[in-house]
Amino acid sequence: MKHCLLIFILLCSFIINAQKSDFKHINFKKADSVAYSCENVTLKNVPLLAFRLTQNLDTEVEKFRSIYIWVCSNIESDHGFGELTLKKRRRFKNDSVGFSQWNNQVQSKVFKRLLKEQKTICTGYAYLIKELANLVDIDCEIIDGYSRTTKRNVGKIDIPNHSWNAVKLNNKWYQVDATLASGYFDVNKYKFVKNYNDGYFLAASELYQTKHYPLKNKWLLTNDYLSLNEFVKGPVTYGNTFKYNVIPVSPKKLKTKIFVNDEVVFTFKVHDNIEINRMRLVLSSGIRSKTIKASQSDYSKGYIELKHRFLKKGSYDVHFIINTDFIASYTIKVEKNNNQNLIAIN
Repeated sequence: MKHCLLIFILLCSFIINAQKSDFKHINFKKADSVAYSCENVTLKNVPLLAFRLTQNLDTEVEKFRSIYIWVCSNIESDHGFGELTLKKRRRFKNDSVGFSQWNNQVQSKVFKRLLKEQKTICTGYAYLIKELANLVDIDCEIIDGYSRTTKRNVGKIDIPNHSWNAVKLNNKWYQVDATLASGYFDVNKYKFVKNYNDGYFLAASELYQTKHYPLKNKWLLTNDYLSLNEFVKGPVTYGNTFKYNVIPVSPKKLKTKIFVNDEVVFTFKVHDNIEINRMRLVLSSGIRSKTIKASQSDYSKGYIELKHRFLKKGSYDVHFIINTDFIASYTIKVEKNNNQNLIAIN
């Protein structure tokens, strides 16, 4: 019994600690250089591409890094087809047979366009990462699930809308998202903009679960995981949340109700080298706005705590910002409390 308990504890530690910092001793410049040198290589011969991306690299993580960087740099997100796919999924939400038939038809189109035009949706990104990794004996799987944006899976559960990857390196599972890392779609110019975000590469699972939720719980890769309902009700996070490697800790919900004169503590887990003087909270309600700048005194043992006492009733949008980049967003509704009771804020 003790032996089984020890194994369980070791497995828990194994799951929790998997993150990019495990490889801080690795310099990825060589792997990145190899990936960029293959810029003009097409997908006509995928096994050859996998070989060229990895042949001169020594470690598993460097080989996978080269594959990942190549995909992020050379594959373009197909926004229009992605939106069409989501519409079809909603249409067939309660018709599994109809969805299966449509899905089988569309999959061939996805992969043909990926191979011919190097343009695809999230499923194509995840498929290509998996295939290239598997060709060089790296264990890699596709994760299907939910992704939160400012419009989707916020407050209530929508349909599964995203695919990303799990990769096994040094006997630990990590998550990567080549789709979101590769860039973004500019709705004004209606074009895909390449803008690589390294934050999605092997990020900690507790950060991933602020924006991703798998259909299969085994891919949560943490023992301290949220329920799906908690996930959709959490604060809104952004690509920059990954870029700066910041994990929102409290409040746990996007929307919080309090009373006048209550204090709310906004807590964020940050990495050691982050510049604290570039952080701030911006609170706005109608035409009123207030900025709370972070200082060294707000930092302790890897956490930033910024406090604010709400003295007037109303609805407040609160944004945690680094430089000019949005990291996390909340809504605080302040009501008048005739009894002046105090409540605890999670």
